[in-house]
Amino acid sequence: MNREQIEELFYGKPEQQRRFTQDFPILPDVWIEYGKAPQSRFDLLLTPHYESDASTLALLLRERLKIERELDGGKRWKREHQGSQPARVLFNESVVLATLSFWELLRAAMPLTDWWSRVVKPIVEGWSIAALTTLAHKIKGYQPGSTKSVAGADPKLVQRLIKIVGCIECDRHQQETSKEMLAKPAPTDTEIKFFARVFEGLSDPGAGGGKLWSISLNRSASTTIWRSRLTVKADAAARLFDTKTYGIRWAVFDTGIDARHPAFQRRDAADHILPAVAGSGDSFNSRVVRTYNFLPIKDLLDPDTPMPFQGTAAARDKKKLRILREDLLRSLQRGRSIDWDLLEPLLRVPHDKDYRPPGFDSHGTHVAGILAANWPDAPLKEPLRGMCPELELYDIRVLPDDPRDTSDEFTIIAALQFIRHLNAHKDLMMVHGVNLSLSVPHDVANYACGRTPVCEECERVVNNGVVVVTAAGNRGFNKLRNSEGGALGDYRYISITDPGNADGVITVGSTHRLMPHNYGVSYFSSRGPTGDGRTKPDLVAPGERIDSCSLNNYYETMDGTSMAAPHVSGAAALLIARHRELVGQPRRVKEILCRSATDLGREPRFQGAGMLDVLRALQSI
Repeated sequence: MNREQIEELFYGKPEQQRRFTQDFPILPDVWIEYGKAPQSRFDLLLTPHYESDASTLALLLRERLKIERELDGGKRWKREHQGSQPARVLFNESVVLATLSFWELLRAAMPLTDWWSRVVKPIVEGWSIAALTTLAHKIKGYQPGSTKSVAGADPKLVQRLIKIVGCIECDRHQQETSKEMLAKPAPTDTEIKFFARVFEGLSDPGAGGGKLWSISLNRSASTTIWRSRLTVKADAAARLFDTKTYGIRWAVFDTGIDARHPAFQRRDAADHILPAVAGSGDSFNSRVVRTYNFLPIKDLLDPDTPMPFQGTAAARDKKKLRILREDLLRSLQRGRSIDWDLLEPLLRVPHDKDYRPPGFDSHGTHVAGILAANWPDAPLKEPLRGMCPELELYDIRVLPDDPRDTSDEFTIIAALQFIRHLNAHKDLMMVHGVNLSLSVPHDVANYACGRTPVCEECERVVNNGVVVVTAAGNRGFNKLRNSEGGALGDYRYISITDPGNADGVITVGSTHRLMPHNYGVSYFSSRGPTGDGRTKPDLVAPGERIDSCSLNNYYETMDGTSMAAPHVSGAAALLIARHRELVGQPRRVKEILCRSATDLGREPRFQGAGMLDVLRALQSI
């Protein structure tokens, strides 16, 4: 089944009066993926009900999956899955990640939802094929005022569930779903048969019912690909205010920063490289003070997967590593809340002789250079300096530097939770800001805008007192090819990507690096408003042909809103450094930067409040 067919099942035919939203706890993107590949497993994010929590939900789901695997001595599970591996279930502080088949989604996860407890369970008289078939036929024969309707049920909603499940099950069992079947609004006898078969013998979730709120896809994340200091007046602000960002730390969520790059070495006032401090544990003497690799986080949180530890701080001491692994495994198996103190050594990449810099993609190093480079000997016509040459950085690796690999929403959420942990366990803030030059595409018809799991986590980080700056995305222009080989297309409104749709973050679009008043907003920069009508982006900054650091101690030119975002992160860091009372007040920082922006004379949907102006921001207080 293709996307158009599945959307018709949800919303109705285009020529008819259609629904614009749907009522199931399983969101449309999940149904669509299983409809396209019903035999496959997909990574899903399960959001617990507000009266529950992620660890409790994970334990309940594992128990239900165990029950399903043991049905009929395990024969039924093997028959349905044809020898595939068991489902994977793990959790962080706010969501559960489950890799499920369509059968496991329907039988193990869906009955745990609050929706199932309210809508489906009360009208089912038994889980035999006969009882389910009778129910389905009553629902099928519903007409307003009909005696065949089921008391307490929403007939149209249950009818739609039977139809969708029946259609996808037809495909999963390699029985073709005919156009005639799809064209009928009521379930056909074939669809009812498959619906009854999939729920036959379903176990009662008991007290676990209602612990699950919604099920969405674990969306993939990707990157959003020095004269710009003059454009945003950072050079003038430095001369006038002599603001230094000593003591301020910014986390860069990206493909990784090469901590050995000369642009990040500590220097004195005369730009001489300082020697490494003996016993500090950092042989690089880098302003990249910590490196954390979150790409293995799913394996670390999965009690059924061998624990990765090579290249981490935990690997240094074999005895401590054994104790650490035992403690972490015990905690995960009992469903306790995540203990970040146990995970920290398994995430930290030590800055020693075995240090592994990013191997292929220099995106993270480039972003960090825009934010904090200090490279007087750069092989350019002039020194390469970022917005804050003294700023200390946390390298948070959430995107793979190998283009063959992918990252996802769950990984980013876990890393954001770790930032909250770092700040919650110290007297002073350890991390003052986060730069997210990454993109998670958002379908406005699938999820409430600004309320996706990654957006919600960003709001929690902002409420924790951390400035969060994110790229708007590079989806502002839809490029199409015509038959003559030229390029055609149109501008996309409502094209802001997550987490840029979150209200509390500072969402940054792109403009020209030298002449923004002439060239305006970059053609590729994502446009607002958000899907629910809020103004985004918040402002724009240089994002075209930006020179910054790359791998192998060199530099590179890149474009994109990824390059614009660290300009704003740098401005926020300068503002906090100049006025230390703004520490822990990210919404106030956002207000100042937006209020002091320079109007480029473009639509707010393109430019937000305007172009970043660091000098005016510092002068406004």
